[in-house]
Amino acid sequence: MSNFLNSFDISGYGLSAQRVRVNAISSNIANAQTTRTEEGGPYRRKEVIFKAVDFNEQFNKALGELANSASYEDPLNEGGFGKKVNPAIMSVIVDKISRDDSKPQMKFEPNHPDADANGYVAYPNVNPVVEMADLVEATRSYQANVAAFQSAKDMANSAISLLQ
Repeated sequence: MSNFLNSFDISGYGLSAQRVRVNAISSNIANAQTTRTEEGGPYRRKEVIFKAVDFNEQFNKALGELANSASYEDPLNEGGFGKKVNPAIMSVIVDKISRDDSKPQMKFEPNHPDADANGYVAYPNVNPVVEMADLVEATRSYQANVAAFQSAKDMANSAISLLQ
């Protein structure tokens, strides 16, 4: 049964990571014309960096923490408190959200309130075409994680119905 739970957790991590990515892309698109921010200067594009993690290591660590708490009991002894779950399964988490510090796009607009002494305005380094392609990719990845979650759920339900 714990293999089904692993599948749910891994899909959940993937869903969470892609949600963060979609939010960052949405922020980039929404601020594509923002020339003034609180930090000063134009908006800077955000990029989400993922990190692969050993899911079983995280899983065993969480189980160890549960085993040490007095309020948790494992009646079926399936928790693996004395053994490691193998083989290693990789999952993904958000490592960080980085800021793209490449040079802004300079446009000659002498009447703009944010124009410099030479009449140029610094616009964000956001390309809407690239952002939309990234958004489609993130959406497809999110859908794939939903499909994997649904498949694991269907297999669990089928197994339960066989036992009845």
